[in-house]
Amino acid sequence: MPMRSEQLADYIADRLEFITFLACCSAMLALLTGMSGQQALAFTALNLPFGLALLLGLAMLAPLPAHWRLPAISLLLVGGALLTLQLGGDWLNPLAIWSLYALLGLEILWQSRTRVRLTADMQA
Repeated sequence: MPMRSEQLADYIADRLEFITFLACCSAMLALLTGMSGQQALAFTALNLPFGLALLLGLAMLAPLPAHWRLPAISLLLVGGALLTLQLGGDWLNPLAIWSLYALLGLEILWQSRTRVRLTADMQA
């Protein structure tokens, strides 16, 4: 049973890491592309629901084989970026949106890597 609870803790930690990554990158890219502080905060708030929807979509796509999952994840990312562009106003910088969703794609690839369990070799 402890192995199952460790897996669950790792799963939850990965999801929290994803949302934290989304919030930090949203704010950073908004400020780097010339948005004011208030606009950067609004940009971050606008992207958080899309991040949660993306996590839900990733969970629904998890049982699929990789050759179906990869194009579906790409469509989720592009759809989220296009929907953000549609919902946002003239104050949104498209470069910030596309950069954010490209970084989210890289984060998804990073989290889907195979995990190697590190064990300490106690031989002296």
